Formats: sequence, C-alpha cells, structure tokens
Amino acid sequence: MRIEAIDFQILEREAVQPEWRPLRTMREYPESHKVRFGHQLFDGEGIQLEARPAYACVLRIRTDENIETCGMFSSSWGREHLEWEARTFKLQWEPELVGADALNREYLWHKMWMARRYFHMPSTAPIALIDALLWDLAGLYAKLPVHKLLGGFRDRVPAYLTETGMPFADTLKSAQRAKDEGFKGFKDHSMLGVDTNLALAREIRNLVGDDLVLMHDPVQQYSVEEAIAVGRGLEELDYLWIEEPLQEFDLNGLKRLTDTIDLPVMALESIPGNPYLATPYLTANAIDIVRQTGLGITGQMKLANLAEMFGKNCHGGNPHVVAAIRNDDWWEVSAWPPTSRDRSLDAAFADMIVDATEVRDGYMYVPQTPGLGRAIDWGQIEERTVAKI
Repeated sequence: MRIEAIDFQILEREAVQPEWRPLRTMREYPESHKVRFGHQLFDGEGIQLEARPAYACVLRIRTDENIETCGMFSSSWGREHLEWEARTFKLQWEPELVGADALNREYLWHKMWMARRYFHMPSTAPIALIDALLWDLAGLYAKLPVHKLLGGFRDRVPAYLTETGMPFADTLKSAQRAKDEGFKGFKDHSMLGVDTNLALAREIRNLVGDDLVLMHDPVQQYSVEEAIAVGRGLEELDYLWIEEPLQEFDLNGLKRLTDTIDLPVMALESIPGNPYLATPYLTANAIDIVRQTGLGITGQMKLANLAEMFGKNCHGGNPHVVAAIRNDDWWEVSAWPPTSRDRSLDAAFADMIVDATEVRDGYMYVPQTPGLGRAIDWGQIEERTVAKI
C-alpha cells in the first residue's frame, strides 16, 4: 500500500470569539530556605477579542488502495498563516513520504526520527501525527483496531481522575468527585510545601477511604530530602506512586530517592528524547515507572517494551498503546478541559475528528472499530474547505 499524496485542506468556521487565559502563574515555593519556584492557578480574566472566522488545517494521507486518513495539523485565526505552514511542510516532507510503503511504519519512523534533527524541527508533533495516521491506515487496511495490530492485551483499563494544582479545599472536592463518579483512583498535583502536602494527603485518604488508589505529583518541586520525607509519609497512607518529585535531569537525585524509599518513583515526562533517553535511567535503576513520552505510537511501543525488559511499568500515551501492553495499569483523566493557546479555537473544530475512546464505570474503553477508531466527519470537512494544498 503506497502513499500517493499528502495534502492539506484549510477549513473555515463561522465567527468565533477568541478567548484565552493561562492555566498557571509562577510563585516562590513555600517552606524553602532558599528561593525556588513553583506555580499556582491563574487568577484573572484572561483575553477576549471580537468574534472572527476561525481556521484549521487538516493533513490528509491518500494511498493507492483507496484508503485514506486525516488528522488536525494546526489551527489559527489567520488563513494565510495556515497556508504558509501547509505549503512549507508539504515541500519538505512530500519527497520523504510519497511513494513509500505506508505499511513500513518502522522504516518511516526511523526516517522521521532523524529528520527531526536534520530539519531543525521546533516541534515533533507533526511527526507524531504522521506516525499515528500510518497506524490508522494499517488498521483500516487490515480491518482491525490499532491496539489489536500492536499485539492486543485488553479492551479496558482502570481510570483515575487527576487534579491540576488546585487549592487545598478544592483538591478535596475533586477527590470526592473521583469517588462519587466511580473512578478507580485520584492524583493530586499539590505544590503547597512538604507539611501541607502531607496534611492534604492524609485528608484525601480519610475522605475517600482505603479502596481508592491515590497518587501524588508535585511537578518537580522537591529537593531529594523533601521527596524522601514526603515519600515516606505517602507510604504510610498506601499511595501508589510519587510522580515527578525532582527535576528530571537529576538522575543521581532520582537514584538516591528510589534507593531510599519503597514508594515507586515515576519520571521522564518533560525531557525529550524518548524512547532512547530512558535507557540510562533504567540502567541505573533511578526510576520505578517510566512516564510515556515516546515519539508517536511506534516510539511509545518501543518505550513500553524497553521498560518491560527492565521489569518496570510505564504510564500514559495513546489509548491503543495502553490497551496493547501489559505494563501500563492506568488511564489518566483530567478533571479540567486541557489548556491550549486558544480553547475557543480548538473547540470550533472539535466535532470534525472525534476520538472514540470512552471513560465510564471507572474504566477507559478503547475503540473496537478499525484503525484508531475515530469518528471523522468527512462531509463537514469538505463543506468547510476553503483551500486545498
């Protein structure tokens, strides 16, 4: 199955009001003898402008088997900007993709992995999108969901609710919500200092009881000594893991922490380079769980398999990857809609390509339809197209 073309379609939506507010602002970290920086929720009105047309750019891959797929490449308030992005990307990537066997995903992944460096790409998101679309094509060709092509291990995964650094009382409300809505676990992102974080952890455990699984992610805020103190406190409360306790370049600090506490330590969410970057951390036994940041579905499978060979779990990533492997036990669900450069812009096109992954009854259910299992409104895409590139 050969790739015949990679094309772009610029879509226009009726007038939408731009609005944006930051998710967080910076703050000096409490209870520290020297200045360190954390963050807190943004408290302000944000930005709103007069309504104007919204634009999106869809990347479309066609094959000689009359099978095609597409994905959202970018969005903007300016059509010309998207046309420029589409033309420059196509000029660079068309020679690398058109004519290639779409089923040779491993070959194309390695090619794109090196191209990210040689082309000085500011973001690897387009490569991850292409890799996912190649898997979609393979699933459509084989008439199987991607997680079955990847190996197939289960059709549902326990889900937990994650909070994004709310104040003390609001975090307790979210923990109660996790329990009330049937989630199997709850994760806080509290950054209130060692003593307050431990007090919060105790209140969360008292509130939800012993059956709900609990996790703590301070977002790289602790020193090694602080992480040890918090880790030992969380062990007494039967927490499942501590995530991003230190800045992630601190391999030696993570090694010391992992050697000292019994609570599993998760890291590697924020450092690019996976799956390859994880090797020295795993070899040094500096982490217990690998945060899933492999490039694309292909890279995520490589990272998951690497972790398994070291007897470790990984966590996160594409739902088809999570369903296809045995060493990722959880699905994370944000308590709040994701932030972006402009939420109203993203929402304007959200109904055109819809992820069919479901979360219900405390589980994530992976799609069972061919490919990625997304619902693509081809009719609306064509109707709203104002330019083809």
